[in-house]
Parts: sequence; C-alpha cells; structure tokens
Amino acid sequence: MMDPIINYAKDIVRQVQGTYSSAVRVFETQIPMSVRAAETSAEGTSLYRYDPNGKALQAYLSLTQDILRWETQENG
Repeated sequence: MMDPIINYAKDIVRQVQGTYSSAVRVFETQIPMSVRAAETSAEGTSLYRYDPNGKALQAYLSLTQDILRWETQENG
C-alpha cells in the first residue's frame, strides 16, 4: 500500500535539499507533524511541558544539537 502524503513529503525534502543546499546549510533533521506540538500555543505552554516525550520535541532537540555542532565547526 502506498501513502501519497509520505511520498509527497519525501519529494519536498529532496526539492529543498536540491534547491537550497548549495546556498544555505540544510540540516538532515526533520521535524515530524504533530498535533500535540500544534496544541501547545492553544494551551499556552511549551512543548517541553506539554509533550516532553513526544517525537516532535525529540526532533527539535536533535536539530538544536545539529545547529550547535555546526556552529562550533564553523566558528571553531
């Protein structure tokens, strides 16, 4: 069975990497869609408090680590 939404998302990732990676840093970390992450603004709280074990938060933490590693390498 094929999921067209997943295939579309993969196409978008490839397009972003192909189009922008020569001009700007494109990180590998992908933030997944998350209803719980979207609910945080309505709840008036952070993702850390609202969904501390969620996949979206883990992805944001991973992206933060990727950025810090890249910054350290660039600015040595």
